[in-house]
Amino acid sequence: MSAAAVRILVVGNSTAGTESTLRGLARSGWESQAVKTVREADTVLRAIRFQLTLATEKLPDGTGYELAPLIAQQSGNLFVSVPLSETCLWLPAVENGVRSLGQRALNPLMLATEAEFILRACDTTDVRAENGRSDGRISSSEVVGAEALPARAAAELIERERSGRQARERYEDREHVAPRRPVAPRRQVVPGTSVAAERPLPLAREGVVREVVVVGKRWRAL
Repeated sequence: MSAAAVRILVVGNSTAGTESTLRGLARSGWESQAVKTVREADTVLRAIRFQLTLATEKLPDGTGYELAPLIAQQSGNLFVSVPLSETCLWLPAVENGVRSLGQRALNPLMLATEAEFILRACDTTDVRAENGRSDGRISSSEVVGAEALPARAAAELIERERSGRQARERYEDREHVAPRRPVAPRRQVVPGTSVAAERPLPLAREGVVREVVVVGKRWRAL
């Protein structure tokens, strides 16, 4: 039995009614541990925190009331059994860390109901505390995601640089392969004129040349 499953500490000799109550609580999942003396109870209480302590009034080395200061410090619950002729009464000495001796008394049936109420309330508080811790805890996937952020950012930067480099290379390849437009020849300037020609003046037609020669001969004959 694990310490986490033990909720009740029984100090001293148990009566038949107490044993019946403990069996009913065990069926609901609340186990108990038994010791005989105040000293043993003090040692166990300092090692394990019990939610409910049931002690008989007279013990071999003292009384059950002597456990009240330690149980109050742990915010626990202490009920002390006072024997009667045919039954017993249970006196709440500490309730949820507050001393309450003399305020009321419980018979065995009332003790069973009170014990179940206390144990259920403690279990509910523990569940709420555990849920609160779980809500504030970072999951492993979030941690992995946070650790992956720098690597992802670096990968995206490298990808952008690679894409830009490939785009520049494709542009340069197109410039190299595309045929260049022919450069027009330098214009030639005819000496003595201000007219620039891209090519030499075309020759006159043969008919015009013959007419010029004939006119020249007639001019010389005169």
